Amino acid sequence: MHESRVRSHLGTSAALGLTLLAMLVVACSARTALEGSPTPTEGVSGGPSVVGKAPSTSAAPTLTASPTPASTPSPTPAPVLDVRASRLRIPALGIDAPVQGSQVVPDTSAPTPGCPPAEPGGETLTVPEQGIATPEAPIEGLENKVWVFGHSRWLGAPGLFFSLPELNPGDEVVVDGYDRASGAAVSGLRFVVGNLYLTDTVSGTQLVLPEGASPPPRPLVYLQTSVREDGAGRAWILDRATILGKARNLIEGDANDPCKYLLLFVEGVAG
Repeated sequence: MHESRVRSHLGTSAALGLTLLAMLVVACSARTALEGSPTPTEGVSGGPSVVGKAPSTSAAPTLTASPTPASTPSPTPAPVLDVRASRLRIPALGIDAPVQGSQVVPDTSAPTPGCPPAEPGGETLTVPEQGIATPEAPIEGLENKVWVFGHSRWLGAPGLFFSLPELNPGDEVVVDGYDRASGAAVSGLRFVVGNLYLTDTVSGTQLVLPEGASPPPRPLVYLQTSVREDGAGRAWILDRATILGKARNLIEGDANDPCKYLLLFVEGVAG
């Protein structure tokens, strides 16, 4: 494993306002229980009511109990998963590969010449030179999301995710793994590709880990790879025409800014 600019710069994102290390601490204490919610109890309303007119004799009034309406139980929320992927299959691309664990490490990358330096004390995630990875430890905001990342190209050789731009809406992504909280196995979790996004490191973080957002109602998968490194004169790694023709541009400002590190995200929804 090594440090790579394929990372999402979680530790320096202004959208989060926290270092990744702090997010991990919060995630350990604030994670929602994943065992499902208790079954709602039925409420009861109404009660006995007087029916008719009391007779003139001394007999007691006739009391009749009205039907007791039962409230409609609220649907039990679907369990929220925090899947640590262990295998990824993308039939349309011929990909069937193990998913390695990524570790949180200090961001020791050198500043890009001519660009603002990163905030000190930032954290980043390790990326394998070959293959793909996912965060090993829980991260607050990844509930009901599977996040897998890898190189588009490394040292001149195409990486496993070099072909990601070839995906189209409707293609299938299949994940095996386990739930980080319970340890329960997750097998054959299927996602349908919906959108491709062109981002930089800031907008990419906001896409996967939007600040204050609740877990999505259905599990999502995010596949991430590099499009263009930052720095003057850097060429696009992936085919520019293909990405601009397929992907939604989430970048604020000029995508041609040489200080923006560009990323591609593929988003799928559990089918």
